[in-house]
Amino acid sequence: MWFNLFGNRKNRKESDESRGGSGLSSLFVQILRGLFRSSSLFLIVMGILALIGCIPIGLYSGHFWSVGMLVAGAALLSGFLLGFIFAIPRVDGPKRDPGASQLEDQETPRNGNLVEISDWLTKIIVGVGLVELHSISGELGKLARYLAPGLQPVPCVGGASCAESLASAQAVGLAILTFYFALGFLLGYVWTMIFFQSDLERKLKDAEEQKENERRQKESERRQKKDANRIRWVETLISDNQLDKAMASIDEALKNEPQNVLFVMTKARILKRQAIQPGQPDRDKLLKQALAYADQAIALLPEKGEPFYNRACYQALLDPNGLKSEVLKNLESAFRLNPGLRQVAQEDDDLAKLRKDAEFVKLTGQVQTPDG
Repeated sequence: MWFNLFGNRKNRKESDESRGGSGLSSLFVQILRGLFRSSSLFLIVMGILALIGCIPIGLYSGHFWSVGMLVAGAALLSGFLLGFIFAIPRVDGPKRDPGASQLEDQETPRNGNLVEISDWLTKIIVGVGLVELHSISGELGKLARYLAPGLQPVPCVGGASCAESLASAQAVGLAILTFYFALGFLLGYVWTMIFFQSDLERKLKDAEEQKENERRQKESERRQKKDANRIRWVETLISDNQLDKAMASIDEALKNEPQNVLFVMTKARILKRQAIQPGQPDRDKLLKQALAYADQAIALLPEKGEPFYNRACYQALLDPNGLKSEVLKNLESAFRLNPGLRQVAQEDDDLAKLRKDAEFVKLTGQVQTPDG
């Protein structure tokens, strides 16, 4: 985009200090921003001033009004370009993300040549202007005499009146050059410093926010992929009944991401599997721990039915009679959030002791056989 010509993020403080007098420059900007709330108002004011300058040109030289307007336009444009060059904002280099890899941090470099050209031209113009200050008035006089024939109010063939007319035209030409060049410089400098910089800052900020959002999205996708791989590995260990290894892996994952609901639910499932192992002396203790992790999963993911369903299963294994009402309540919440779990409940071994219960049958929509 167009703002890429100026490099990366602009630092206004460094920009002001690099151009000298950061306090005065900042105060000047604040005053102008107070006067001109929008670029439209500023352009309207500048346009009115330009039109005011057209009036004496037309009154003085109606016959050659077009020549005067061409001179005014050229002076206005020259002043604008000079003001733009003087006020081009400086920018800092790109900020490298310390957490990103070298490959991820690579991006297309932005062209900052215009800033360097601005610096060079500013130094050259100021330096040459100071050295040749004594000859500026003479050069302006030559330019005014060059423009004078085209600005005479009436054709002149010679004589004293012709000399007076040329002298008058030179004064008018010099006035046009001075007024419109100064107006153009003010227009270019103020517009660039206030409105162009603000627009540039906003676009650079939007670009950085977009880049940050993309970085976060990539980080999230990478983390999700990593988590999915770990879950698949743990599920493989659970299927192979390597519960100690599965527990060690999930505990390591929970150290880094204690609020990851997949890890929390998986740990609860491992505890349940450990509890139902034949001859397990700590069966009830492990089931209570599984229930605690199920409660944590519900707190982290209250809009999903699976944590409620798991909680009901652990309660059914712990005490199907004493916790029957709690089991049915959790199953009702699970089925409301995920109706597909209703079919799962009909065949789940964790709920086997409730399978012939009338309330459970009604809740799951189970069809009883004649002998059931």
